[in-house]
Amino acid sequence: MEIRTFIGRKLNYINGIYRRQIELDRYLKKEKDINLTYAFYERPINPIDFISKRFILYPLYSRKQDKDANRINHFTFQYLGDMGHFLDKSRTLITCHDIFTFLERNNLKNPFPLQKYILSGLRKCRGIISISKFTKSELIDKFNVPKEKIVVIKNGMNKEMFYPMQKNDISEIPHPNYKKILHVGSEEYRKDFPTLLKALYLLKKKIKNIKLIRVGSPNYQTLIKYLGLEKDVVYYSDISNNRLREIYNLSDIFIFPSLYEGWGAPGLEAASCGTPVICSDIPIFKEVYNNFPLYFPPRNYKILSSHILNLLKDENLKNDMSKKGLDIVKKYSWKESSEKYLKLTKYLIDN
Repeated sequence: MEIRTFIGRKLNYINGIYRRQIELDRYLKKEKDINLTYAFYERPINPIDFISKRFILYPLYSRKQDKDANRINHFTFQYLGDMGHFLDKSRTLITCHDIFTFLERNNLKNPFPLQKYILSGLRKCRGIISISKFTKSELIDKFNVPKEKIVVIKNGMNKEMFYPMQKNDISEIPHPNYKKILHVGSEEYRKDFPTLLKALYLLKKKIKNIKLIRVGSPNYQTLIKYLGLEKDVVYYSDISNNRLREIYNLSDIFIFPSLYEGWGAPGLEAASCGTPVICSDIPIFKEVYNNFPLYFPPRNYKILSSHILNLLKDENLKNDMSKKGLDIVKKYSWKESSEKYLKLTKYLIDN
C-alpha cells in the first residue's frame, strides 16, 4: 500500500502541521508493506504564480497521477480541502487541525468564496482526521459534516526532544538574574498576544527583574513601545528544536493566552520540559491539558497578571504543576497515533 501525502507548498522550515506528519511517518517507515510518498509544489514567486501552482497545476498534476487503486491520498491540513474535488474520493483522507480557516471574514488572502470551495472539497473526502474532539464537534455542529466520516487521532508528544534539563547541560543562559515568562508561536489575532503584554505591564509595577521571552516573529512593536516594554520583551526566531527545549527549561512559566486553537502543542512541549503553564480558559485547552495549568478568563489581563505573580512567588505550587505537567504528557504518544492512522488507511483500502 502507498500513502501519498500532500503537504502543499514546499517549506524551508518545519511548522506544526509538517511536524505532525513527520512524527507519524517516523513510525510508518518501519512498516515493510507501506510506501510513503509526498506531493508538493515549489515556492511561488508572486501571487499569480501562487494561484497557478496551488489551484491549477498542483490539483491537475495530482489527478493525472492518481491511478493506483492501492494508494491512499492524504491531505495534511484543511486548507488543502479543494483537492477533494480532483482525486478519487474513495481513497482520500484529510486532516483537519481546526476550522478557523472557514471562520475568518474580510480576509483578502482567504476570501469567503474560496473558503466555501475548500470546505466543499473537504466534505467530499471519504475520511476526515480531526486532531481533537473539539474540532470534531465543530465540524459537526457548524458545518454539518457527518460524524461517521470523522476519526479523532490526537497529536503525540516527542519526549525525546522535549524533556527536563539540568542547567549545566544548557548551552547559554540569557538574563540569569531575571524571572522569565515565555510565549511561543505567532502573534496573529487569535493568539491574543496583547493580553499578555498588558499583563506584563501590570507585573512590571511589582516585579522589576522580569522578562517576557517571545519565540516567533514580532508584530506588536507599536503596542510594546506604547506600554514602555521595549527592554522587557526579548524575541527569538529561527531557532533549532534543541535551543527551543533549552528555552522551555530556562523559563519560569509558559503563557498561552489564545482565544482559539485547534490543539496547542507549545503548552505540551513546555509541560514535557517541566515548565508550569498558565492559559486561557477555552474548550480545547481543557480537553488537552485537563487540570494541569492555571486558567484565566480569555482577554482578562488582570487575572493573568495575578496568576503569574502568585506562581512566581510560590515554589511549592510551581513544583506541583511541574509534576502534573510531566504526567499529562504521558497521555500523548506518536506511536499510538500512528497506529490509529495506519489502521484507518488500511480500512479504506480493504473496503
